[in-house]
Amino acid sequence: QGAVVSAFGATVGSSVAFALAKLDTPVRKKALEVVEEYPSLRGIEKVVAKDGLKAILTLRLAPVLPIPIGLYNYVYGVTNVPYPQFAGGIFLGSLKPYLLDSYIGIFGKQLVDGTAAEGGFQDALLLIALGVSVLIGVFASQLANETWEYINEE
Repeated sequence: QGAVVSAFGATVGSSVAFALAKLDTPVRKKALEVVEEYPSLRGIEKVVAKDGLKAILTLRLAPVLPIPIGLYNYVYGVTNVPYPQFAGGIFLGSLKPYLLDSYIGIFGKQLVDGTAAEGGFQDALLLIALGVSVLIGVFASQLANETWEYINEE
């Protein structure tokens, strides 16, 4: 539950940055300057135009751009990616770390409380979540490499 609420909150916050970069504001002008400063960011326009949701999800899971992750939303705002694809990529990309953090927190609390042995189902769920996280990380890294190669071609 908390992971979904956190992912929703991250999506809302990212949407504000996205909207500020979409509208004719000083933020948009600064975002355009950043895109011009880093040649690799210029390829983002074509990548997100081609594979909006997939590209944003990939870059959310495996950030490879030479800027802080907080600036990604502003860069997406100066591209032509549709908002639903942007929001979907941000939301789905946010779920993995929040779910993992939630389950690790629950497991840590159980260890501290001495109730870890009683939570067989929760332990199995934690192991599944960890396994899925590893698989998602591998998949995201492969997609990120493909995306990065495409960006460098541009």
